[in-house]
Amino acid sequence: MKELDIRMVEMSKQQTGLRIDRVLFKQFQQLCASEKLRPGEAVESLVRLAVDSGSLANLHANVVRGGGRGRVLDEALFRSRLSRLKTCLETERRYWKETGEGMDEPESEGFVKELVEIGKRSVSEELVKEFEATLAEADKLYDEVEKDTIENGISRTKQIIDLR
Repeated sequence: MKELDIRMVEMSKQQTGLRIDRVLFKQFQQLCASEKLRPGEAVESLVRLAVDSGSLANLHANVVRGGGRGRVLDEALFRSRLSRLKTCLETERRYWKETGEGMDEPESEGFVKELVEIGKRSVSEELVKEFEATLAEADKLYDEVEKDTIENGISRTKQIIDLR
């Protein structure tokens, strides 16, 4: 009977009526959804971290201290991948200029996806702006390739029609 009583105590939960800014809570719900957590689970996890840290100030300091190293690594990786994306885009541009054809599966798309994932974690505003500029250039390249491909197709069709 004592085991049952202990389990009941361990399983019992305390319901809280937290009031949180609506926009902040919506953002929190989005984070929970992306990590497949219920908001209650996430809150409980955060409370447990605070208790384990001994105070909210300690928890904040641990996050800032640990997050700083993680952010530095993320930014280094982001810079590296961004540099590779730029090189890749230049190679794709040269290929298109020399052959007149776009690539079937551009390697740059993989770098873009990877950069987006790294950027979701944490990177500086400066790197985000540089990434946006690079994406704008990539979009121009893809637009040029598409336009050129369509114009070449129209030109070939006209030539075929003229030959008839």
